[in-house]
Amino acid sequence: ASTYHSMATVLTAQGRYDRAMDLYETCLAIRLDTLGPGHPSVASTYHNMALVLKKQGQYDRATELHEKYLAIQLGTLIPGHPSVANTNRNMASVLKAQGQYDRAMELY
Repeated sequence: ASTYHSMATVLTAQGRYDRAMDLYETCLAIRLDTLGPGHPSVASTYHNMALVLKKQGQYDRATELHEKYLAIQLGTLIPGHPSVANTNRNMASVLKAQGQYDRAMELY
């Protein structure tokens, strides 16, 4: 799973988003099967997938994966952890790109 994840990050940097998403999907399936749905490594995969989806303009799906990422974070991190704030910022940027300014402001 880690190898697929690493390869997908390289493809993302190259702008090869469709292929990156294929590898993230493979990584996610392995991680869900071996680690379970609440594991931080699953959350990391959701996060990176959401970033790619935002770059592709697939805002609804990106928001959905950011929400899954946030749910795992809230279950595993202490309240007020900086990573939660970063996830809220990422979600807000997707909402802003969609023109949902009020919702974005709430998260910022």
